[in-house]
Amino acid sequence: MRLIGVVSTVILARLLTPRDFGIVALAMIFVGLFEMLNLTGQGMAIVRHEAPTREHYDSAWTISVLIGTGIAVAILFAAPLTRMYFHEPRTVVVMQCLALRAFLGGLENIGTVDFSRDLRFDRYFIYNVCTKLFQFCLTVVLAFVLRNYWALVAGILAGQISRTGLSYVMSPFRPRLSFARTKEIWSFSIWTFLRSVATYLQTQVDNIVIGGIAGTAMMGRYTVAKDVAASPTQEIINPMVSALFPVMSKVRGDPVQLHRLYLRMLGWSAIVCVSTGVGVMMVADDLVRLVLGAKWIDATPLVGWLALNAGMAALLSGTGTLLDVQGMPYIGARIQFSRFVVFTAVILAVAYLTRDVVTIAIARLVVTTLFVPSIIYAVHKLTGVPARDYLSAMWRPFAAGGTMALAIWALNQVLPFSGAPRLALDVAVGAASYVATVLVLWDLSGRPLSAEHDILTLAGRLLAKIGRIGLLPKPAD
Repeated sequence: MRLIGVVSTVILARLLTPRDFGIVALAMIFVGLFEMLNLTGQGMAIVRHEAPTREHYDSAWTISVLIGTGIAVAILFAAPLTRMYFHEPRTVVVMQCLALRAFLGGLENIGTVDFSRDLRFDRYFIYNVCTKLFQFCLTVVLAFVLRNYWALVAGILAGQISRTGLSYVMSPFRPRLSFARTKEIWSFSIWTFLRSVATYLQTQVDNIVIGGIAGTAMMGRYTVAKDVAASPTQEIINPMVSALFPVMSKVRGDPVQLHRLYLRMLGWSAIVCVSTGVGVMMVADDLVRLVLGAKWIDATPLVGWLALNAGMAALLSGTGTLLDVQGMPYIGARIQFSRFVVFTAVILAVAYLTRDVVTIAIARLVVTTLFVPSIIYAVHKLTGVPARDYLSAMWRPFAAGGTMALAIWALNQVLPFSGAPRLALDVAVGAASYVATVLVLWDLSGRPLSAEHDILTLAGRLLAKIGRIGLLPKPAD
């Protein structure tokens, strides 16, 4: 899904202007904020439940329908007010059109949560990817025809329409209105809801500020830069986190196994986040020129700093899942609200003093980084995961990230060319130096049962399968 999103962004960036992206991005700030109200975690409550009944499913669906309808109405009434802050009248009509997405989102079939509950990730994959493909195809076609921001709006609506329709095609469950288990579901999901709201707010603070001080075109550049910068990290981390909750829920009665899973996820996150964040930072100049084109050159420094921020932000992605499974979703909500308050104070101060978008991106990275130790300490105190285990899981990827950055920097000091050849060479050298450093340090550490062990095991299985189907030469007798 993330890869489809990246390809879509690349194509649309060449067909549309930064201003087109900015108009939709401004509208989506408030549409997304209202839609957060429907992320009450009722689906997660069912996944976590040992034996949910039909009443649980019906009650969860009823909550979604009512909240989705209320959100749609709220967006319609709030849309005219955005003109006073953003000074962009076109966002009003866009918001009013996108109110339909909120209503349709509330109607999605709650039966699809069984894809996660039963660990049917094949169906989960089809359900999510098919809707994304439909949205991608329609948006690109309309962008070729319309050449304006309405292509983006139509694509967003088409994606939600297809997702809601497919939910009833793929799941035989037919929900009914019911309030029988509302209180039980809400007692868990209210904290998930609050955490989702806080998470969304702290990821949108910079967008809101930039939209108010820098105008539509700069907002478009910042939005696209953030998407391109975060995509390499998110396209790997998000599926891992999605699979983590139902798997952890199966072993929540075994603290040792639960902590082992969490630390394994932390090791994977560190390997992915450091490599993608540092990697994109080091190749940002060639990446922007080749992927987005000349009209997006101003976004180059933004891509680098936002890539590092995306890596740091996703580093502890499994923490909320661990707290949810252990029945402490309120802790995750408190952590996210604390981050939101600090982010807001810092971003507002930096914006007021500098009015510089790049400085705002750097400030975001600094705050994200400073929060990592405090979250580690909080989880250590609450769940008993030793702080030294965090260090054991993360130090090798961070050391490898430094080696990779140094290798790419040294290479670029002697290369007489730039563009696609340099980008390809940077990627090859960076990947080779990163992987080699991680594996050497893992070997020197005594080959612990960690993410590096998983990677080598998976690679071995893949090579064995390739050998069985005849793609590798057979060894001589």
